[in-house]
Amino acid sequence: MDKKIINNAISAYFGLGFLLLLPSKKENINNIFVKKHSKTAVFIHFLMFLNYLIFINYKLLGGYSLFGFYLNHVIATTIFLGLFGAILYGVYKASLGDDLLISDLAQKTKAKNLVELKNSNLNQEGIFTIILSLIPIIGFTLRGRFYNYKSNILENNIKFNLIFTLIISIVFLFSFENIGFLFLLIYFIFIGFYSVMIITKKEVINFKLEKIKTFKELYILFLTTIKYIKNYFTNNFKIFQIILDETLNKFNENKLKDKEMLSSLEDGKIKKIFYYIPIINLISFIDINSKNKFHVENGFIITVLFILILIFKLNIYLLFLLFLISFSIGYFEKKDYKIYFLYDIYAIFKFIFLKVFGFGKKGVSLKNKKNEITFEIEK
Repeated sequence: MDKKIINNAISAYFGLGFLLLLPSKKENINNIFVKKHSKTAVFIHFLMFLNYLIFINYKLLGGYSLFGFYLNHVIATTIFLGLFGAILYGVYKASLGDDLLISDLAQKTKAKNLVELKNSNLNQEGIFTIILSLIPIIGFTLRGRFYNYKSNILENNIKFNLIFTLIISIVFLFSFENIGFLFLLIYFIFIGFYSVMIITKKEVINFKLEKIKTFKELYILFLTTIKYIKNYFTNNFKIFQIILDETLNKFNENKLKDKEMLSSLEDGKIKKIFYYIPIINLISFIDINSKNKFHVENGFIITVLFILILIFKLNIYLLFLLFLISFSIGYFEKKDYKIYFLYDIYAIFKFIFLKVFGFGKKGVSLKNKKNEITFEIEK
């Protein structure tokens, strides 16, 4: 390979990457090898800039220390060292006349994750649903509405949406509004790019997040772990997988019982929009003995959390409560929906209340449920 081409590729890592990406009539600049390394160099430099902006300029996590060092400095230094190592590696690969592995990996990842929709049965409504699944809050309601819709793309989009929204929320929680708005801007630019790609090219990016557990799976694992530890200390040891299967079977049996019980009740009278609005949803208690009884109780849980947040002046947590409300609204048509974990805490307090105030007969029906946790946001 021409020495000038190699030198140009190397110079991209020393701040000239952006200039080398500009159109040029010179063959030793307008070269695929140079362009690949220039793109990689610009990407690394951009990450360095973001690292400086977030951890040095805005001092994210600057209020914490680790062994006498500010945590933001520790993180920024670690990232800078890693990126500097990437630059040295890029220079080394360019000097050998080889493409940088990051470029090849990015191309392979893109080809692997892009999913063609041209030959599928996905209509315009389905395409619009996939786009909405990436929008914070709105996307969360879709998981419940389309829980029978077998689509890894939709589910992975919602997981990606939830992860990114949680990160942004945590940034706002630590009062780094500027960084939070920067992340939001980047995310919405990505949504715009994603929308254009799916509408014009009928292609989507599959985020490959199947290994990330759903809330239901986390709930089952939590119950299984508790039983596993309990059996260990009571000399009734069982293999974890056996307990996991037993827990899942018990969970499915309880769901079936709930559905059978609800089928014998009358329809609710209150409009569904009122069930999950804090305070206002208290009027839904007139439907406590209807098919919507679990939604009435879910709404009561949300109201209690809302009141506690206001009492203790934890207003920032209202955002997380909004997550819970949006998921719950999406699951309204699923009558046996319960908010995992939170519903069982409520069931335990309800059981205790009925026992203390002498409602023994009603309390008996709850006895078998007091140790169950039911927090259904996924599947």
